[in-house]
Amino acid sequence: MRILLVDDDQPLTEILRQSLVEQHYAVDTATDGEAGWEYVSVFDYDLILLDVMLPKLDGISLCQRLRSHGYQMPILLLTARDKSPDKIKGLDAGADDYVVKPVNLEELAARIRALLRRDSQSLPTILQWGRLSLNPSICKVIYGDYPLQLTPKEYALLELFLRSPNRVFSLGAIIDNVWSAEDSPGEDTVRTHIKGLRRKLRSVDAPPDLIETVYGLGYRLKSQPTEPIPPTSAPPASLQTGKQTKALAAIAGAWEQYKGQIMGRLGVLEQTLAVLPVGALNDERQQQAQQAVHSLVGTLGTFGLAEGSRLAQRLEHLLQEITPLEPAQVKLFELLVAALRREIEATPTGQFLESTQMEPLRLLVVHDPTLLTQPQAAAHSLHTEFAPTLSQAREFIDRQPLDAVLIKICFSNPASDALISQSEGLAFIEELAYQTPSLLVLAVTDSDRLTDRIEVLRRGAHACLPQPVTPSQIVASVAQTGGKSNPGAKVMIVDDDPQLLGTLQILLAPWDFKLTTLEDPHQFWDVLKRVEPDLLVLDVEMPDVNGLELCQLLRSDPHWSQLPVLFLTAHTDAKTQHQVFAIGADDYMSKPVVAAELATRVLNRLERVQSLRG
Repeated sequence: MRILLVDDDQPLTEILRQSLVEQHYAVDTATDGEAGWEYVSVFDYDLILLDVMLPKLDGISLCQRLRSHGYQMPILLLTARDKSPDKIKGLDAGADDYVVKPVNLEELAARIRALLRRDSQSLPTILQWGRLSLNPSICKVIYGDYPLQLTPKEYALLELFLRSPNRVFSLGAIIDNVWSAEDSPGEDTVRTHIKGLRRKLRSVDAPPDLIETVYGLGYRLKSQPTEPIPPTSAPPASLQTGKQTKALAAIAGAWEQYKGQIMGRLGVLEQTLAVLPVGALNDERQQQAQQAVHSLVGTLGTFGLAEGSRLAQRLEHLLQEITPLEPAQVKLFELLVAALRREIEATPTGQFLESTQMEPLRLLVVHDPTLLTQPQAAAHSLHTEFAPTLSQAREFIDRQPLDAVLIKICFSNPASDALISQSEGLAFIEELAYQTPSLLVLAVTDSDRLTDRIEVLRRGAHACLPQPVTPSQIVASVAQTGGKSNPGAKVMIVDDDPQLLGTLQILLAPWDFKLTTLEDPHQFWDVLKRVEPDLLVLDVEMPDVNGLELCQLLRSDPHWSQLPVLFLTAHTDAKTQHQVFAIGADDYMSKPVVAAELATRVLNRLERVQSLRG
């Protein structure tokens, strides 16, 4: 998709252009309103990103001119003015949305995706064509069960075809939509990219003519086959919550482990309260109190105690204003400390454990009860049912809620009445994948041939296990296919709060990361070289060496310049956000940290890096 960026701030323009190109947009840039108008007069754009304060023709006037001439593409205004009258003026001029500088790149990307979706209301969030699907929010392409690693131009070509699946695109139209004006290629280059895209599609067994040549006109997606195709679907909700369940259990254990330290920090605040009325709060005591309350803000929020975190924040603000406190402020400090103690003491471990009491996953075993018996399943928090025939399995699935089905398929002796034949088993799997896509399907087969096992997956099974298979292998397969994970990904977290680091180690355990935590930033370089992480998480505020400086150091080193960096900070002001992204950070997350959100951010960032490398 093609975007026009009109802004006279060259450093900001370059940052925005690079960010948009990384998301596979073709980007043209103009530095004044008149140049922007000329670009629109010549090229077709899917969206315009428009600064308000521009030379020659300001952004509001350009927006009005575009609308008066019938241009309907979404327009997103950028400006440093954040007053309501300014916003109203921009929206009345015909803009679709309004972002105040300094720009949060992640928020801007989300707003652009939302505007493009709004402009194409008939298109779903995930673009799909038969077994081919493309998720624009994370730049991920899958055919059936197989991910596709595409170059940026191959991805942009495929997205263009999927957004207008019935349209024939000429070579000129493809160039206009996929390449910027400064990077316009020859027609042979376009043909080479299409050839490469077709080759990668064939490598995952897509039809060779999925991208069809319409002779004399151009290219389009081949019409979908009329027979039903099993749709790609997410795992069942009960399986998706498996890691969340483990995380809640981990929270309960971590609360018991760290509650004593939390109470110790509360004690520091109570000691501070004792000396406030007599004016005996020296610099050392004040610093200790500020460190204690700052830690409580993040720690309590991480444990999900929103009210406790809010009370700690109010105490932190009071300590920052101390000059000394007035009697009314001392009284408020006393009330807040007392309320904070009540909040912490009223939070038993059971509050977390109650959230983990979920029904066991229900698994239907078809034909062979020895694959997984009820006692074996119960030992792993599974509940099994048994159906001796395929017809009985169908009846059971129709009337009972299930999470997964386990079936054994025989390739070696298809004539035996005592076994489920290859053709019957594959047809049953394909039927389940199409009619009940939320159902997890596991297959056990007596064949160790690669072609047979791949065929099982193509028909819609989520996993294919070779014989002999143990109950523990079956249970592990259920767990692995039931949720998003990136086992083995090396994540390094640097924060000067040892309690937060310890808590995050416990809470992130269900996501199978290889975690390295570091409290002392002075050891950063040695640990970084030893660990070689896939992603780095930095705190902004640390003694002596802060996270911003560490990130700057990384971005100036050729070996580490591409390492994904995610920042954690208690500061949510625009200045801090601008600093974080200006030095090259990839993501930004405010404390208190929620483990599931942090895990999701890490996984999404790792996936994005993998897709860009493709």
